[in-house]
Amino acid sequence: MSIAPPPLPKRDWAQRNRLWLLPLLAVLCLVVPLAIAGGVFSMIMKDMKSHPAYVEAVTRARNDPQVAAALGKPIETGMFVMGSVSGKDEGHAYLEIPLVGAKAEAKLTVAALNEGKGWEYATMLVRLADGREISLIPTTAPALDESSDPPCCDRPASDADDSEASDVDDA
Repeated sequence: MSIAPPPLPKRDWAQRNRLWLLPLLAVLCLVVPLAIAGGVFSMIMKDMKSHPAYVEAVTRARNDPQVAAALGKPIETGMFVMGSVSGKDEGHAYLEIPLVGAKAEAKLTVAALNEGKGWEYATMLVRLADGREISLIPTTAPALDESSDPPCCDRPASDADDSEASDVDDA
């Protein structure tokens, strides 16, 4: 009668695949943090691109005839928006948005503040690659208060120049 050898102990997956275990752990240690960082970056970009100041600035840039002439149509935004935003109903926004057109590229700079009364834009400027700047904030002349004096003197400027010249001649 022959004696059967005792059964070999069962090995788990790690014991059977030792050569794969360390590289797999190394890859996981790299991939998981990169995936988390990519997800956070994606959420930040989505938040910035959905901000009211971003949407308004890009809409104005796309509809402005000077910007369209300089960049060419269609005008698209670049992938990476730089800056900071806080709050959509109240807060601030400072953004630098890359613009890409058929003919050229530019950077749209936006500085805005909202204190509960709507977004007020201090800066909305397209800087072209050649150094030119196009403001997207409509310029309006300030209204003069009727009760205030005009910012000039009572007599015409030509009389003031003549009197100064005659004072010099008298000396």
